[in-house]
Amino acid sequence: MDQQNKISRRQTLGWLALSTTTPSWMLGGCGGAGYMHGDPVTIDGAFGTSDVTQTFLGGSTGMIEACQAGANISNGKGWYFNELGHPTTVMSDPKRGKVLFTPEDSTHYNATRHFDPGFPIAEQRYFYKAHWVRSVLLLDGQPYTKSFQWKHERVNWRNTIVDGDCEIKVHDYPNGGGGLMTFVNRSATDKSVYWGGQVIKANSDWALLEMMVYTGTQGANDGKVVTRAHVNGKTYINQNKQVERVYADPTMRLRHFIEQNYFGNFGQVEDGVNNPLPKPEVRELWSDDSRVIVGNDARAGWQRVELRDAVSLQDAKVRELQSWNIWDGHITLTLNTGGLQPGVHDLFLVVIDGVDAQGWDVVRQSMPIRVVVPGTVPTPSS
Repeated sequence: MDQQNKISRRQTLGWLALSTTTPSWMLGGCGGAGYMHGDPVTIDGAFGTSDVTQTFLGGSTGMIEACQAGANISNGKGWYFNELGHPTTVMSDPKRGKVLFTPEDSTHYNATRHFDPGFPIAEQRYFYKAHWVRSVLLLDGQPYTKSFQWKHERVNWRNTIVDGDCEIKVHDYPNGGGGLMTFVNRSATDKSVYWGGQVIKANSDWALLEMMVYTGTQGANDGKVVTRAHVNGKTYINQNKQVERVYADPTMRLRHFIEQNYFGNFGQVEDGVNNPLPKPEVRELWSDDSRVIVGNDARAGWQRVELRDAVSLQDAKVRELQSWNIWDGHITLTLNTGGLQPGVHDLFLVVIDGVDAQGWDVVRQSMPIRVVVPGTVPTPSS
């Protein structure tokens, strides 16, 4: 979250020290003024250990916030940008602060953000992929309202955006074509396709996309693929209906996490395939807080921490991803307030222990937390 042009923590705490009367919104909860973006937080408990390889583009010390707005983001920490088409730029968003921005046009398309954990993911391993995303499609300056295809993301055994074997990918298909679709390609001849669920529309608000995979045993139907979308304050389970055979080729193991900005198939439902009608001249992809967690052993990978306004995922309207520094008995993290708006928020840090049979989070523990986002701190009276 971008702190530019906002009241600093030092200014806020300085005002608190000078105030003779503590406002009612500062009482209770975690006490004092509450926690702010970038503050260290400890969640006490007996959570065991979490042996994972993880990455997080968000947070106060992340790669996005370390970059100046308007500058191209550089490769690093397993992330690769600007591999195809337009460079990826750090831009300021009125809701989420500093975010990533990658446009598409007739010359530059299929630009990607790509994370490589450094190893192929073994059998019987869990992994989690999530990121906030928003797209803009404009024709003659107005929102494009006809059908289109949007390729969101894919996990592949190699770094490629060419549709192939041993990959999992998530697309939005044109209206009338089934909505959001999840493809599981196990090998050249062994594939599955699911469709349905909540479609992430262009020219709308930010949405959180999630993919959770258990790779299972090669050739066996003991894997799992769950995709979810958090749209307009509600989480939808898009795919979770069956166990899955994820691996079928011993030479191909999922590894590369790829976010795409591909938009196409414009107006095909309304005007036919390959219609010559004008296509959106503005095609923008914005994303924030990209998160990957890969289990290094056979039990870790789906355990996570989130900041929410309700403990239960079914009831949560606010969700912000967290990345921990230590998960060994207790959990310590650097608080990420993400897209929270200025003000005081009474929320929960929720420790998640995986998902149930329906794809909803299993909550291990929760901790109430008061969060202050500078910008609306009351001015003391004279």
